[in-house]
Amino acid sequence: MAVRENPTYRALRLIATLTVKPLFRLRIEGAEHVPRQGPVLIASNHLSTLDPIVLAYGLPRPVAFVAKAELFRMPVLSWLLPRIYAIPLERGAGDLSAVKAAIRALQKGLAFGIFPEGTRSRDGRLQPFKTGAAAIAARTGARVVPAAVIGSEKAWPVGKGPRPFVPVTVRYGPPLDFGDLKLDKRSLEAATRELEQAVAALLPPAYLPQDFSAQPK
Repeated sequence: MAVRENPTYRALRLIATLTVKPLFRLRIEGAEHVPRQGPVLIASNHLSTLDPIVLAYGLPRPVAFVAKAELFRMPVLSWLLPRIYAIPLERGAGDLSAVKAAIRALQKGLAFGIFPEGTRSRDGRLQPFKTGAAAIAARTGARVVPAAVIGSEKAWPVGKGPRPFVPVTVRYGPPLDFGDLKLDKRSLEAATRELEQAVAALLPPAYLPQDFSAQPK
């Protein structure tokens, strides 16, 4: 089962085609790896406010992301965010609330976008992954598509406005299947390292920590 794009989502995709794609010279690679049906997690590095926009644009199906709950209480956004499948998350609610939100979205047939680093990278390099994505996959049977965003930290730097015509690339890799994964610490950490390596393989060397090659594969 997969959720069809509603009229608002389709309209925003068209707007992104006319604005975001040319403005950031957006290039999408590997979108054919994203399953069109069934529960799917999109697990990506995180560099910029721009990341959810470009990741969603490149997908052949609607994708849900969590957003700060206070945004849902603002004019216009209170109407718009539910229509683009955004899920409210209260500030300080913690990882467990995000996991529960992801499970609900996947059960509805949505793809769910997740940033396993937990926050934006301040230096552009890949940060250690948390085990949340692996735990969600184990609980739902969702396939996990590794993804990489390249250039968004320059196109829309943290704390600054967008910079037009700075190129951004999104890459998707072959999905990983963690359906038989056990929910113990050792298994989750092993699956998380596998996912981390899959995302790293999509990134240029400049986006990796200097000692990344020494980490276990």
